[in-house]
Amino acid sequence: MATYCIGDLHGCYNEFMKLLDLIKYDEAKDELYLTGDLIGRGPLPLETMQAVLKLKHVHAVLGNHDVNFLAVAEGISIARPKDNLEPLLNSSLLPDIVDYFVNNPFLIQHESKQLIVTHAGIYPLWELSTAKKMAKELSKVMRDPVRRHVLLSNMYNDEPSLYTPELSGLQRWRFALNAFTRMRLCYRSGVMDFKNTAISPELVEKDGLYPWFSLGNVSKSKKKQYTVVFGHWAALNGLCRRPGFKALDTGCVWGDKLTCWCFDTDKLTQVKSTGYIQIKAQVSKV
Repeated sequence: MATYCIGDLHGCYNEFMKLLDLIKYDEAKDELYLTGDLIGRGPLPLETMQAVLKLKHVHAVLGNHDVNFLAVAEGISIARPKDNLEPLLNSSLLPDIVDYFVNNPFLIQHESKQLIVTHAGIYPLWELSTAKKMAKELSKVMRDPVRRHVLLSNMYNDEPSLYTPELSGLQRWRFALNAFTRMRLCYRSGVMDFKNTAISPELVEKDGLYPWFSLGNVSKSKKKQYTVVFGHWAALNGLCRRPGFKALDTGCVWGDKLTCWCFDTDKLTQVKSTGYIQIKAQVSKV
């Protein structure tokens, strides 16, 4: 049985199908992990979700675009044309898709392999045990209609940006949500920065900011070395050379590539984007 991980799909259905064909994904014996942001801004969100719901042994974590879709579906936010959510909102499958996302976790630890999957990453001041606890707490919030509505109604906020064990209620939920779905850069103090989306030596030297994965060593736990797989950061273009981490968002929705990594062989397989021409006139890369 092979274990594959694929980066952010963003509704790039054609590339997703081609990639599964290239790796010869076998539903009878293989398993697939997706880094979140299955939809949002891409050309074929409904077809993508139909495929995800139909495929066997597919596991996904929640990304920020997936959470935004839930807020729109619940009438909390207004659908932006550039997010291309209308095909989902107008589909008879809408209740199934909402239920799927509501029940998706924020962190997956493989049952038998030393593999961890999240969307944005793992907050560097957390040990793995703390990250798992926070992810479990947040998932309970998402599955509770009342608490989910409170969180989705108040999630568009960057504060608190520093974790303390004393955080509770909405403050704690929002911090965890931002850490698991939006985080990229942090100060050494653990304060998360949401203003910068690119990474460069000049940025680090000027502002004292670092990629979350260069702070701490959360991939190690109880003498086990895990590989932490994440997406979210298209500007990295997969360039994360720190041992124990795999960045798989290679910007397919922006005209770059969709990337698959095989845990068992350490092999990367990529498909060049074909859907970008359909959307580039409608959205701008941020």
